[in-house]
Order: sequence, then structure tokens, then C-alpha cells
Amino acid sequence: MDGIRAVTYDCWGTLLKDKDWEGAMADRAGALRRFVDLDEQEAHDLLVEAWAKHDDAGSRSRPSARDGWLPTVSRRGISDDESIAQLTQEFEEASLKAGVEAVDGAGETLAALHEANIRLALVCDTGFTPGRVVRRLLDDAGLLAYLEVLCFSDEVGVPKPGNEIFAKALAEVGAGPREAIHIGDLRRTDIAGARDIGMHAARFRGVHDDKSDAPEADIVLDRHPQLLEVLGLA
Repeated sequence: MDGIRAVTYDCWGTLLKDKDWEGAMADRAGALRRFVDLDEQEAHDLLVEAWAKHDDAGSRSRPSARDGWLPTVSRRGISDDESIAQLTQEFEEASLKAGVEAVDGAGETLAALHEANIRLALVCDTGFTPGRVVRRLLDDAGLLAYLEVLCFSDEVGVPKPGNEIFAKALAEVGAGPREAIHIGDLRRTDIAGARDIGMHAARFRGVHDDKSDAPEADIVLDRHPQLLEVLGLA
């Protein structure tokens, strides 16, 4: 693949993976129980409902990381600003406590791309964890220094597969769509979004193998260093 000047990356399931996803969700459920009179099953069910609402909101627009789940929780009696602020912080920072780690080979591949003067950007949809926290997680994993541009859906206001978030990343790294390739694990958001704006796209399945019926990428990677081979940098 010739003429590539920039690589954009998805975050979760591509560059980072949770050490204890269940633990992080359990901490969020525990936070709910401290603010609302719920038993464990009720807290779990409310968290599942909140995530579903959040995910649905994120498929259309995502102006804030709490935009989808907060209305669900508020209906159970959490309405004062102090409680909402505290619950929001506990929801958003649960991954800091549970921990994440860099996906195998991610750091070495980013370093090699940086050394080859390839511009690097992140295009990330935020879930319960907003951009301000993801920055800390990327830094802890040793990846932040390689990423020149960070585009988070809660900050840009538009999630993947919307063109706007990809366009912002491309503009900031100074590359046209055909001069860039996006690496991500999800067909509906990463692959479809990159293709729609005219970028090359590669699906990374080293953590999560998306078997949905959404369009497949022309390039499928099992390991991060394979990208260096695709770009002729191995």
C-alpha cells in the first residue's frame, strides 16, 4: 500500500483492552446502590438498561459520555447536582480502578510508525469512559506520546461512523482520505465510517473478532505488527 502518510486508530479493543471489565461494571453497580435503594439484581438490570440507552444515543450523537445513561438513572430518584456529579465521576473513572493494558504489539507498532514519520491519530467513541479519562489510560499504557491527535466522540460531538470525527482527525494530521488508513475492530463504525469518507480501512481482530454482517474490510489484522508489512515498513 503506497502513499500512506497517516494512520488513525480506534481505542477500545484495538489499542487498549480492559484488565477487568466485569470488575469495572460491578463498581458502577455498587455506585448506583449507594445512591438508590436497589438490591444487586436491580442495580445490575438498571446498569444494563443505562448502557443500552447510552449505546443507542451514541449511534446518533454523543455530546457527552453520560448523555445516554444519565436519564435512565435519574428516573430512579437521583436528581440533585452533587449526587449526579459524584455518580458521574464514579461511572467515568471505574476503568482507572479496574485497569486497562495496551494490546500486544500496539506500542512497538506505534513506535515504528512514528519513526517512519507516519502521522498518528486516535478516533475513539467514548462509552461510560470519557475522553478525559481515556487520555490517562493511554498514558498509563505508554501509548499517549505516540498519538499526535485525539478525537473523542464526547468532545467532537459526533461518533463513528459519522464523517465529522474522521474528517477532524485527517485535517489535524494534514492528510487526505486516500493518504490514510484507519485501524479498528468494529465493522459498523470503524470500517464503514472510514470507507464512507474515502479512507483505507483495516479490521483488527486480535482482541475482538466482529462477526456481524456489516461490511468487511479489505485488510484484516490479527497482530499489530502486520500493519508494518502492509505499509512496507517491516
